Amino acid sequence: MPTDRTHTLNWTHLPFDQGEPTPRSLLLTVAQRAVSLLGDQWGAAEGPGGRTGHLRTDHTVFTIGVCEAGDVFLRNDEIGDVMHLPYVNANSSPDDIAEQVAEYVGDLY
Repeated sequence: MPTDRTHTLNWTHLPFDQGEPTPRSLLLTVAQRAVSLLGDQWGAAEGPGGRTGHLRTDHTVFTIGVCEAGDVFLRNDEIGDVMHLPYVNANSSPDDIAEQVAEYVGDLY
């Protein structure tokens, strides 16, 4: 997977066939589960301090975060587009949030 200078996180493709990985943060778990829905061309990484999760394919990076109001947002870091995901918030399950992320990102790619 190509790298760029703006994002130097440790990108991984998780070994989902070896069982569920131990989550280091909720948003990393969301990113990992979104990868399983989107396909192996995607990677997942944890943001600084576990405050965000990241998805990446080619040179496009998406940030998954929670705003001050508790809504989950998804930002396309390449173009700066940000949207709050409907139907989920910080209290939603990681699976529900990952489905919303994968649905939105999948529509773009």
